[in-house]
Amino acid sequence: MRIACTVITATALLLVAGCSDRPAEPAPGAAASTPGGLPADLKARGIVAGAELTVPPMTFFEPDGRTPTGVNYELAQAMAESLGTKITFQQYAFEGLQPALKGGKIDIIFDVLNDTRQRQQQLDFVDYVKSGNTLLLPAENPKQIRDLAGLCGATMSTVRGSVQIAMVEKASTDCTAGGKQAITINQLPSAADARLQVQNGRADAFIGNTPVLLYVAKTAGEGKVFSTAVLEGTGSYYGIGVPKDKPEVRDALVRSLQQTMDDGTYQKVLAKYGLEQIALDKPLVNAATS
Repeated sequence: MRIACTVITATALLLVAGCSDRPAEPAPGAAASTPGGLPADLKARGIVAGAELTVPPMTFFEPDGRTPTGVNYELAQAMAESLGTKITFQQYAFEGLQPALKGGKIDIIFDVLNDTRQRQQQLDFVDYVKSGNTLLLPAENPKQIRDLAGLCGATMSTVRGSVQIAMVEKASTDCTAGGKQAITINQLPSAADARLQVQNGRADAFIGNTPVLLYVAKTAGEGKVFSTAVLEGTGSYYGIGVPKDKPEVRDALVRSLQQTMDDGTYQKVLAKYGLEQIALDKPLVNAATS
């Protein structure tokens, strides 16, 4: 079931210097664009970003349960200022993000969205960080799970539609090929639901993005609820998802993200959440190779 919650942010004007007195005319049939690169109508109404808003420290709600915050949200506000528009967030279940984008309910996806070659068939990605995957485990970790090979016979919670499901399915196949029990895979609508299964004992582990799960393990119950096992060699890019037929929006986002890197905002936001290690030197487009 989809849950939507829109939060309006402050607008900011983009000052453009050195422009000619007479702007170039758009090609026949093309949407008029502003000097910032956004179509004029999109700049006027603002960009709507879809996100789960349940994956701290990337996108989540303040304690009031209504105000978005986190790495992605703060970067979005800085990018909006550069673009001279506003970026608001609407909440969706992860599996509902791409249908919402395709249906025109949102303009971009700014969630913890892994850039993959398969997803590139439907989306363009503006990649802004790179990180890996981690197992979230009970604090006592009674089954002593340390990696995917240790999950044979265990119950695993995942987020429906996530790239991590394929990783667990392969691990389960390896288990049965080696004469061990398969992994039971529970697919949940949100990361919060998947984490709760580990907390209440219905799952032995949850696999998700490293910065999110390290943050959760550190902050939940003063660090006494969960433990973690980082899966080495599973790094991937996280990207802003943009419709394939909106290259002008993609390129405008690249320029605005570069501006946040140039003025130091990008680095400050990541440092605020202890995530300096996942930073990129520059924005990338469709950088995934698998």
